[in-house]
Amino acid sequence: MAAALAGLLPAAGAWAQSATGTASVRIVQALSVAKTSDLDFGRIVTGGSAGTVTIAADGSRACGGGLQCLGAVSAGGFTITGAAGETVAVAIDSPNIQLSNGTDTMAVALQPSVQSLVLAEGKGQLRIAGILSVGANQPPGVYSGQYSVSVNYQ
Repeated sequence: MAAALAGLLPAAGAWAQSATGTASVRIVQALSVAKTSDLDFGRIVTGGSAGTVTIAADGSRACGGGLQCLGAVSAGGFTITGAAGETVAVAIDSPNIQLSNGTDTMAVALQPSVQSLVLAEGKGQLRIAGILSVGANQPPGVYSGQYSVSVNYQ
């Protein structure tokens, strides 16, 4: 009887199903970033009180109380090149840096103009703004420091 019933049941493979998937990849151009301008606060005359000098992303300058600001200024500028239409995340590796002249220093807080951008026609522009903290009677000299910008596809 068991043999007769076994003949009535469908084979185990009759209920099995299958589907096909596709694997794909899109290779995109590697990102590159190139500096087009330095962040330049111009020339500053200090006095008996501390103050700040701000360079906006558009290159405009605001000179805080107790300071006199002179000369040409510029925001930092970078060109990013990569795959057209792709979105890129932007970061300043160390957004707080020190400008130094020997043992004398001043702090700068850096800010990118955008946190991400779309590479229209494979290119994008990034501007770096900054706020310079100038001490009271800051010693004269040429102060400088470096910062790094990182870009990554999102």
